[in-house]
Amino acid sequence: MKKIKWTLMSAAVILGIGGAFATRPHFDCSNLTQYYYSGGVYFTAGVEGVNYICTSGSITCTYYTTDGVTFFPCQAGLYCTSNCFVRSKAH
Repeated sequence: MKKIKWTLMSAAVILGIGGAFATRPHFDCSNLTQYYYSGGVYFTAGVEGVNYICTSGSITCTYYTTDGVTFFPCQAGLYCTSNCFVRSKAH
């Protein structure tokens, strides 16, 4: 009986810890300065919706940095500045 009790208590603790990690807020990088990668160099992207948009796609559209040296992916999609074709769902 004690083995079952300890097993259930251990499972409850593990599930509780896992649930806490699953529900914590995720980091929002969109409030930081955005950069795009072109020709081996990172450039300032500007303001989304004004200077560029990220169209649908599975590659990285924009990046962010906290130290100016290491860049991390932020938004997925294709970086586009003009004449962007955005697909809409057919009605």
